[in-house]
Amino acid sequence: MVNKKNQIITIGISGASCTGKTTFAILLQKIFPNSTILHQDDFFKKKEQYPIDPITNLANGECPEALDFSSFINSLYNLRTSPTFIKSFKSKKNHLIDNIESDELNDLIKELNDQVQNILLNNNNEKELNFIIVDGFLLYINSDVIKELDIKIFLEADYDTLKKRREFIYGKKIPNRNWVDPPNYFDQMVWPNYYKANNHIINRYVLDDENDDILKDLIKLKSGNLSILSKNIKNVVNIILDMIKVK
Repeated sequence: MVNKKNQIITIGISGASCTGKTTFAILLQKIFPNSTILHQDDFFKKKEQYPIDPITNLANGECPEALDFSSFINSLYNLRTSPTFIKSFKSKKNHLIDNIESDELNDLIKELNDQVQNILLNNNNEKELNFIIVDGFLLYINSDVIKELDIKIFLEADYDTLKKRREFIYGKKIPNRNWVDPPNYFDQMVWPNYYKANNHIINRYVLDDENDDILKDLIKLKSGNLSILSKNIKNVVNIILDMIKVK
């Protein structure tokens, strides 16, 4: 349910590594005023606290146990319930994000931002709306996280596509990033952990017996090229606007 007292809408964006979650989140932030991004990547534990993968003998940063879910849920709850916390919140990841530039995307952002501003201007509600955009690769494995999200997006891509993207992005050293994937890292770590954690989504079964309906409104979108991204952004913006109109 939308937090009507504080007028806050939360949007979750999840999916495997290299599905474009952060790009999607940034574009939504550019479109919606008073929007804040909460990056799940800010809540990784120290590397020495990661579990050791028994097959590769590597520290496993691809599994739920590598994340401090307690702190993540606490920050999400505070953002959702406290306008004061929203104003003071700052993500650790913002300075690491490259600008997304493209004439087509810039035109789309302006068009959709104008549409959003017009809807908000004509909205009869006196209170200012705030939007919390939650970006993370493990959003839909924890019922406490899921229940804090008004809109739940899951970006999908097939194995071959994800592997090519991952190897292109993390297969070589680039400035301002220390991590380079070891050989066979995608096959041995990224894909198996993604599939295990999201099996209930991929194979369409309930998360657990007590929470069998909390993902019934999950929106699954195919991750793809610029044209597909633009179409997906338009669809999600319309979903958010529909939620605003019925408030």
